[in-house]
Amino acid sequence: MNLFPDEAFLAAVPLQALLSEPGENGTVILVRPKILSKRWTWLLRMMKKPNYRVKLDARGTAVWQACDGTRTVGQVAELVALAFPGEVDTTTRTALFVRELFRGGFLTLMEKLS
Repeated sequence: MNLFPDEAFLAAVPLQALLSEPGENGTVILVRPKILSKRWTWLLRMMKKPNYRVKLDARGTAVWQACDGTRTVGQVAELVALAFPGEVDTTTRTALFVRELFRGGFLTLMEKLS
């Protein structure tokens, strides 16, 4: 059985890789270019809307703001659990969200420096 998140993932340090801007009610909007390849960036100048805008809810905003390059995924999950008490399985839920942000190119994951 594949158990997620494993200890290696919880020890990784997420760092914001793209820009964000303030949204409504204290939330965050992530701004991601539609083309990430350096080779094709010239094409972005020809597009009317070259960026995706991803609106985060309050929980997603808390995760995004905690991913500052100093905390591990486990520490981010603990911080989110404190901000949203009463929710079940916050570690797995937060780790899944961090993994999706990483897959989408919004975050980079680094190994923890001791």
